[in-house]
Amino acid sequence: MVSHCKIIESARRMRNGGENCLAIYHIGSTAVKGLWAKPIIDLMPVVKEIKSVDIHEQEFEALGYECKGEYGIAGRRFFMKGGDHRT
Repeated sequence: MVSHCKIIESARRMRNGGENCLAIYHIGSTAVKGLWAKPIIDLMPVVKEIKSVDIHEQEFEALGYECKGEYGIAGRRFFMKGGDHRT
């Protein structure tokens, strides 16, 4: 299993490479030191233009992410990785 630090560092590198990405936040139970958590990392990128995310949807899919669209919240894009192999 990849350590949380490596995942967060990868997200930071991704942020540095894109003008549309303003910030990436590590959220959810794994972001709270000492709190019991499932081995699922929740990241929340903040972008200037949400439509730019739509343009790059195939690139996310090539990395193994599944696009869930707004997933019940207008104006967001939700991507999931791991499918049925999650806990």
